[in-house]
Amino acid sequence: RKISNPHDARSYISKAGDEIQRISESLSDIVWNINPKYDDLDQLFIRMKLYAADIFDGKNIRADLIFPDTTERLSMPMDQRRDFYLIFKEAVNNLVKYSEATKAIVKVTTDHHMIHLEVSDDGNGFEEGTMQYGNGMENMKQRAEKWKAMLVVRSAPTQGTSILLDMKVSQT
Repeated sequence: RKISNPHDARSYISKAGDEIQRISESLSDIVWNINPKYDDLDQLFIRMKLYAADIFDGKNIRADLIFPDTTERLSMPMDQRRDFYLIFKEAVNNLVKYSEATKAIVKVTTDHHMIHLEVSDDGNGFEEGTMQYGNGMENMKQRAEKWKAMLVVRSAPTQGTSILLDMKVSQT
């Protein structure tokens, strides 16, 4: 139906391509998450680095991706690993979608059965307390609460945004 208008057809094909990419990514995440060989945090960090590098590169955002060289051989149960990864993805996606940043930092550290995540940018930021959060931020909060984790969002207009997460690692 849209082929008679090339502009509409291109827009439709572009949207369909984006949706197919999102579905493919979701299926890949599901398969990855249920595979027990990925329970250790080193595998999680590899996946996070690849995801962040790809999405930041696609938006020409210079990113520092800081991850531990080795972990204290921690592993997470499948559902906690999924929630941690989805919080990370939401933070990165929000940064790319809304911040208009040129530089980003994704930093992960571990110590004493804790995992710490920071996703920050030099973007446009927002006035804390006045921002209407969407489903993504609500989902991040619910996932953090489920694991009794501390999730903090810091932002100020023209000063960028930082999302900080401290989560106790439940041993598998």
